[in-house]
Amino acid sequence: MKLWITGGRGLVGAALCEIAPKPFVISGHEIDIADLDACRAFAKENGPITHIVNCAAFSQVDPAETQRKEAFRANAIGPEVLGFLAREIDAHFLHISTDYVFPGTGHVPLKESDAVAPCNYYGLTKLEGEKAVQSVNPKACILRTSAVFGKGGKNFIAKLFDLLQTKETLRFSNDQMTRFTYAPDLAQVILSLLNQSGLYQFANAGPATKYEFACAFRQEMERQGFPVRCKHLEPAPSSEFPAAAKRPMYTVFDTSKLEQRLHIHPRPWQTCLKEYIHAHTH
Repeated sequence: MKLWITGGRGLVGAALCEIAPKPFVISGHEIDIADLDACRAFAKENGPITHIVNCAAFSQVDPAETQRKEAFRANAIGPEVLGFLAREIDAHFLHISTDYVFPGTGHVPLKESDAVAPCNYYGLTKLEGEKAVQSVNPKACILRTSAVFGKGGKNFIAKLFDLLQTKETLRFSNDQMTRFTYAPDLAQVILSLLNQSGLYQFANAGPATKYEFACAFRQEMERQGFPVRCKHLEPAPSSEFPAAAKRPMYTVFDTSKLEQRLHIHPRPWQTCLKEYIHAHTH
């Protein structure tokens, strides 16, 4: 077995590299995953590749609204090219997708079979990527995830550390509900799905808003002895935080399909949060 991890220096890719069986190879921005010739050359040079895991993506939701060409190339054409190449070289393909393929208008946990209708361009490109992969490589595995946090990465959670130590008052939205995902747990699931086909969803257990997550974050930082300056955490409607891209209001996954297939129970996000904060001191 030889694994090729695209986007290997990103949040999910890096977590996967920590536990992936050797030998494996990674690629980052130096390989354009939407360029079939470049991908073919990389696979040939590093072969024989038996599995490709695509962690590469244009994941900045707001810039995707204006940088449409780049977002579509990375999120739709890239997965199609990799799916095609995997079939060509007889490698198994696993592609990472997102909760943002859903409209986010409901209030019931979302199954893989539920209707998709993205409310922003990023979500649209990721949905096009899913469709393209299923079209060129019916044996591929697609894994949707949501609100990923872990070592490294530029996101809301990575910023929280600094904000809680520097700002006295912070406001976070309390009306957008999702399930947070710890990158190391996601990496374990990816390895377990390497030889599976079909569409799955994974996130850690328990729905939460950014406000609820931030409250737990502050409490855990204090418990672990970090200097916390923030005295006031306030809930606010998401309408108070205007952004270029609209966000879905409710993207809580139903992960029962994956749980039954792999015989696992996702850990609560609170447990992972403790680990994540502890890792910052070590």
